[in-house]
Formats: sequence, C-alpha cells, structure tokens
Amino acid sequence: MSMRSSSFLAGGVWMALGFIIVTPLLVSGAGLIPCGDKGEPACGFEDLIKLANNVVNFLIYKVVIPPTALAFMVIGGNFALNPNKEDVKTDTKKKLKDMMWGIFWILAAFVLVKAFLFVFLNTDAGFTSFLLE
Repeated sequence: MSMRSSSFLAGGVWMALGFIIVTPLLVSGAGLIPCGDKGEPACGFEDLIKLANNVVNFLIYKVVIPPTALAFMVIGGNFALNPNKEDVKTDTKKKLKDMMWGIFWILAAFVLVKAFLFVFLNTDAGFTSFLLE
C-alpha cells in the first residue's frame, strides 16, 4: 500500500469516527420525535409520518448539505490553485461532476420521499410549502 492510499484511508477512518461521534450529539437536540412527551397523547400513525418527515429534513439539511458545501469549496480551491495543470483540472472536473450527480440523486430522493409523505399527511397549505417545510 502506497503512502498516499494509506493516508487517504486514515483520513477516511477519522472522518467516519467523527461522523459516528458527532451525529448522536446533533440528533439529541434535534427535536425529531413529534410526540410522546409528558402530558401529550400517545403517538399515532400521523406522528410516525411526521417523524419520517423530520428525519428526512434532518438528514438533508444537517448531514448532507454542510459536507457538500465544504467539498465544493475544496474542489473549487483545487481548481483555482492549479489552473495550468491539465491532469489536475481533469481530475477536479470529474470530482465535481460526480458530486453534482450525487447531490442530484439525493435531492431527487428527497422530493420523492416528500411527495410520498405528502400523500399521507393532511396538509392544507399545498405541496410547495410542505416541500420547503
């Protein structure tokens, strides 16, 4: 194993450990569960659907978007700092394209899940306000 691949693997392990440690801390204060506190009625099916909606919103807005913004900055910095190196430009363009496709599929799944949840929830405000909720 080369030095570059071993350092990449070590960085991946540290990122995974950081994700495993930080995510529960974020979730504990996220207010994902919409029912079941003292003095509230028992949870029902609509509360389960609201929980699914809360989890999807949490994953998109708190877990996916911040690292994606950071990755965009790193890729943009790499592109700006190496304007004359064709191999770096090609690799950077490929990384940017792959990240754009990944974000596209994540957001497409987000819209599909929201559409599915919209069918089961009684929302009088309309789909657009529910999608952005």
